[in-house]
Amino acid sequence: MRYLIVPALVMLLGGAHANAQAPAPGGPPGTPTPPPLPKELPLAVAVAWAEAAIADCKSKGYNITATYMNINGDVKLVMRSDNTLARTVDIGRRKAYTVTKTGMSSGDYGSSIGFGPGKPLPPATPGRPIAAPPGADADVNLIVFAGGLPIKMGGTLVGAISVSGAPGGEKDVACAEAGLAKVADQLK
Repeated sequence: MRYLIVPALVMLLGGAHANAQAPAPGGPPGTPTPPPLPKELPLAVAVAWAEAAIADCKSKGYNITATYMNINGDVKLVMRSDNTLARTVDIGRRKAYTVTKTGMSSGDYGSSIGFGPGKPLPPATPGRPIAAPPGADADVNLIVFAGGLPIKMGGTLVGAISVSGAPGGEKDVACAEAGLAKVADQLK
């Protein structure tokens, strides 16, 4: 048995050496160069946007949650103003998710499937979240409420922002846009 192990180890080590790659810049030998990360909103800009959106809504008497999600669907920022309902966190995430998945604002998505302003919500279904699109196989992370908007930096889509908690999607959108106006020079 000992005689079988030695040749196997020689073959294994020899094969590993033959398959070694040139070292990646900054990495150990054999480490492939990772793909570049997608462009995303710097945290400082996301925080400035959220603070401005919250301040705008607060000046109108609304307590809201502001969310930024990168283009991969990763939540990077959630900021809740004082006295904001906890459910606005998930609704805000779903609004931003809807933007990243459909490529349109969450309100436009809702309108595109027949649930725009002035229309009744999709019927409530046990076990499914509020305002999810109808259909047994529909993605329950999508939402038909307005308040989620695409965000670009340097002309490149870098994800989605959303506001949730104002009394009506059009008010959520107005606060999100007020926040964008405050950081517009940083999005060029």
